[in-house]
Amino acid sequence: MMPIDAMSWLLWAMVAGLVVLLWASALLLARTVLPGRPRRARDENEAIGELSLRLARGEIEADEFEQRRQLVRDTFRH
Repeated sequence: MMPIDAMSWLLWAMVAGLVVLLWASALLLARTVLPGRPRRARDENEAIGELSLRLARGEIEADEFEQRRQLVRDTFRH
């Protein structure tokens, strides 16, 4: 049989572990349920800027640029 003092420390350690587990579960649930950060217009501008550079370097054609620009706009609008 364990001494009373050892049992109380064991009980406190178990309670502390359960509290940590509870907080970790709450944080994971909140992260899953709540929406992420809103997308910023700067992200959209950076993406379109990169497309413009690729068009200027001749890596993509004008029609491909327009398709991808529209895709970027649709992605950031939703």
